[in-house]
Amino acid sequence: MFKEKRNKGFTAVLLISIVFFSLATISGFLGQIHKKPTERFADTTDTGKEVTMSVYGIYPEPVGEVDGGTVVYIVQYSNEGEGKFAVVESKVKDESINKLLENADSLADNPGTLTGIQLEPLTNTNFINTSKNTKIINLDEFISSLLPAKSVVARNMNTRIYLSLSEYSRDSLSYIFGIVIFSGMGLMTLVAAFIIRKKTIDSFKEIYRLYPELEGNLELLETQADFYEQDLKVILYQNHLITYYKGTQAVDLRDVWRIYLVRTSYSRFTTVYQFVYTRKDSSKKYSLTIRNTNRVEEQLEEFWQLLPKKFPEINIGNL
Repeated sequence: MFKEKRNKGFTAVLLISIVFFSLATISGFLGQIHKKPTERFADTTDTGKEVTMSVYGIYPEPVGEVDGGTVVYIVQYSNEGEGKFAVVESKVKDESINKLLENADSLADNPGTLTGIQLEPLTNTNFINTSKNTKIINLDEFISSLLPAKSVVARNMNTRIYLSLSEYSRDSLSYIFGIVIFSGMGLMTLVAAFIIRKKTIDSFKEIYRLYPELEGNLELLETQADFYEQDLKVILYQNHLITYYKGTQAVDLRDVWRIYLVRTSYSRFTTVYQFVYTRKDSSKKYSLTIRNTNRVEEQLEEFWQLLPKKFPEINIGNL
């Protein structure tokens, strides 16, 4: 039954908007956690973790390149004993690396800090890349080819894991994109919710202004409407076509130049039916969404037969 529900459609879309804003908030929260990891490099050998690394020294130049356009540096991440060393992978001219290089002479006494993703290098027996980057392959062989085996750095080099700054940077961007995208969708659906409510209120105002007998007595439509299809949420009453599936919309058919039905499938299980119409004074297309019952065309047969009889000047069907 058609009832005056001014918030119909509005509440559902508003809830969707709240969900999007919640996802944006979660993305922002996770992004803040991402910025401030609590674990330190090499505390465990777990791969894919966000960690911080204290840097007590750094080679002045990259010692190699990785497919994909990044470079690798050797850094000292601990001053215990002879020191502990590891590889850091980064973009060329990474800001964090540049800052370390600028302060290289003082790092032993005032270590710098890098934040990145701790990754396990690939080997000939472990070639499954779960990273977003092109991973370093056979790190131990690379170090052996680069450094004398008996050197302090080679003896104390950690080849089980390395620190990826480029992976961390990409993850940071994903959180930013999440905030922007979900916030944008939340704003769009919020605006849509209030547009639906405004159209609903305006439609009821127009209905009551032209048909005062309906105000407080909408049940009259069941018996006096020319066409009343409750399943589809479609009513033809005197000069107005009324739909009330997602919000209430009413259009005066005397102002309509052309009208037709459009079926749009968004997936195998989601199909939307809409009346699309143009007004006599404009070529802009407007739409009225109706309910999908899987037999929409059949249920509208009477409507399409009735329409040219009541409004012979209306063109029916798409061009």
